[in-house]
Order: sequence, then structure tokens, then C-alpha cells
Amino acid sequence: MEPTLDNIEDYKSKGSTEKRLTIWIVILSGLLLGSIYGIISANTNVSDTLVTKEQTGIIKY
Repeated sequence: MEPTLDNIEDYKSKGSTEKRLTIWIVILSGLLLGSIYGIISANTNVSDTLVTKEQTGIIKY
């Protein structure tokens, strides 16, 4: 027999306070880590130079 919606623990906010607190901690920690990563990546300077030019002494026309 399949459970009905009324028998499910989380239906209509019947979930425990501990479960709701755990969900909020997971959401807020994800947002915190994402914002820290965003701040670090925005303030990090990476050189876009692929190859450095060296003087060979050969003249190109």
C-alpha cells in the first residue's frame, strides 16, 4: 500500500524542528561557500598571456 500525503512526515509542515534547522543550515552554508568562492574568484588576477615573445634577431618583412 502506498502512503498518502497525510501520512508523509513533511506534508503541511509536520516535519520536526531539527529537520527544518538542518535544511536551513545546508542552504545557508551553500550560500556562504558560494559567496566566498565568488569573492575570491573576482579578486584573483590571472594572466591571460599564453606565450611570451622572445627576441630572436630574425627580421620578418
